[in-house]
Amino acid sequence: MKAFIKRFLFTITMLGLLILVAFLTNTHGGQLSAAWLERVGFAPNDLVTLNLERLFTSAVVTSGGRVFWEALGMIVFAVGLAEWRTSSLRAASTFWGVHLLTLILSSFAVSLPLHWAGVKIGTLVALSRDVGPSAGYFAALGLVAATLKKPWHWIVGGVIFTGLAISMLTISVHGNLGMELSADLAHLIAFPLGWLSLGIGKKQEASLKKERAG
Repeated sequence: MKAFIKRFLFTITMLGLLILVAFLTNTHGGQLSAAWLERVGFAPNDLVTLNLERLFTSAVVTSGGRVFWEALGMIVFAVGLAEWRTSSLRAASTFWGVHLLTLILSSFAVSLPLHWAGVKIGTLVALSRDVGPSAGYFAALGLVAATLKKPWHWIVGGVIFTGLAISMLTISVHGNLGMELSADLAHLIAFPLGWLSLGIGKKQEASLKKERAG
């Protein structure tokens, strides 16, 4: 049991955190309230107003109900696989590093410039709050795809990325349009960043080994 916990320490930690927050916000069975969304959710405009804590709080809360259980499943599948195929440190750094980078990139490269230019859809996304760990677990899924042998890392990565792109282009609105667009954009950015993180991590490890050897 100790060996199992040590091997999947980050996955277990994230599951525990999501479950704890779900009970605190009553989202294990019901939907996240508007008050909680306003309190912990992230909107691109928060980067302008320096409400930076929302970059972190938004990742450990879901909109609740079915989405909560789907998030748990994806954490087990994507993050668990990433941790198994690499390491706890690599999985954790990919999850959180790409999550943060994705929110910053999608905000400053897409939604905020459109908002400042007066484009309505940009304003909608820039001011819409969202929650969920999906950017992190799609980053982990990208990392998993990158660990596959050639040519499967290209094939699997390409298929998943194409699916995410199609999902965004054919979005079917069931609720908040700004929130759904924000989520789809985050997935589209996070997956390839997670895929690329494997190579970046290997280069950093190689540099550290050379420095230690020198």
